[in-house]
Amino acid sequence: MKWIHAFIILFVFLFSNLFAQEEITVQIEEKQKKDYTAEYWLFGSVPALVIAWGIGTWGWGTATKWHFEGDGWGLEQDSYTGGADKWGHTWGIYLISRIGTYTFEWSGDSRTRAAIKGFIYGQFVGLGIEVGDGFGDTYGFAWGDMVWNLGGGLFALLLDLYPPIDNLLGFQMEYWPSEDHRNQKKEKWLEVTSDVSGQKYILALKLSGVPYIKDTFLKYFQIDFGYYTKGYWYNPSVDKYKTRHTYIGFAMNFSRLSESVFPKGGWRRAFSSFLKYYHPPVAYNPDALDNTLAGKTLIIPK
Repeated sequence: MKWIHAFIILFVFLFSNLFAQEEITVQIEEKQKKDYTAEYWLFGSVPALVIAWGIGTWGWGTATKWHFEGDGWGLEQDSYTGGADKWGHTWGIYLISRIGTYTFEWSGDSRTRAAIKGFIYGQFVGLGIEVGDGFGDTYGFAWGDMVWNLGGGLFALLLDLYPPIDNLLGFQMEYWPSEDHRNQKKEKWLEVTSDVSGQKYILALKLSGVPYIKDTFLKYFQIDFGYYTKGYWYNPSVDKYKTRHTYIGFAMNFSRLSESVFPKGGWRRAFSSFLKYYHPPVAYNPDALDNTLAGKTLIIPK
């Protein structure tokens, strides 16, 4: 969850490019030589902003010496976020890698070359943040996080290289501030990275990518396979237990819908791209399809 601030920065960068052109394919065809402008922004401003945020928000530089933090796979019931942090790493590097691929392709690289460079860029960003965490008291460098980073990068590489799979599958993060987060002091309002009770991570099966169905009204819907936790990180007043959940839901494919509703242009591309990675907190999730994993833990108030 340390990633969300960096994602916001990267989204702003992505949108600045999206507004600059009508169709990326046309831009690439018209290029006579590689344009490094977007790459300069990717390698310059983004790391600088992430470092600044790491020092100001994540506590980089507060440790007496650089250190590791061994939290294993992080999915266990007694882990500090119940696995939400690990899925956050996976989704974060997945997103960063895909933004990198977009940038490199827009700059003039072939799709394959851009996808490989995007994968490498995402891994370096993940490594850089882990190194920064090693200088802080809060987290520390975690090899387990690097494994989840690798998973996110490989999934991004797969979807970037194979458009039919990209049309069928999506990886999204849903966030809506939990009641406990809303009750925090005003100076803590930016600490959304710790609000794991308000986050969900979703593998979406997009019906718009299924043959025969993609030509029907069902193309505007998707089936969600999600994971979330409740009662972790904060000293909650709402939840009595720390619990981990998996679920199956039925939701609107807002990214696909926006392509049909908004007129063709940069704004439509920007909005559709945003909704490709962010899942609005609107879905049909009956209790029968929500499974609480074994091992819930009673929360003892501090």
